[in-house]
Amino acid sequence: MDIHFTIIIMSGVEDGTQLPFSTEADGDKYDDQWKLSIGRREDNHLRLRNDTFVSRQHAFLHWRNNQWWLEDNNSTNGTFLENEADFFNDIPVKGIVPIADGRMFRIGRTWLRLQTDQ
Repeated sequence: MDIHFTIIIMSGVEDGTQLPFSTEADGDKYDDQWKLSIGRREDNHLRLRNDTFVSRQHAFLHWRNNQWWLEDNNSTNGTFLENEADFFNDIPVKGIVPIADGRMFRIGRTWLRLQTDQ
């Protein structure tokens, strides 16, 4: 099943940039799962080159079991989910955590939003 989605950059010099992706055309497929690498290094599927707080290979976005998942890759500055109850206390991502469509997350100092086209 091909899933189309957009990552919207919500802060920094690339604020407002919309990056379209597809599970058929982008990322890495393995077994019945799919993942997208996020980081500063050139070989990432989603490259955040303007944020020095982003690690070379910072995090992964997964699609498996009909659910989105966000994974921090032992980055130096962490990966965080937006805390809808308390704007000033982001939720650190430990291991792999589910992430809902429309939810904002932070890689380094860059806020992003996952938006599916379904």
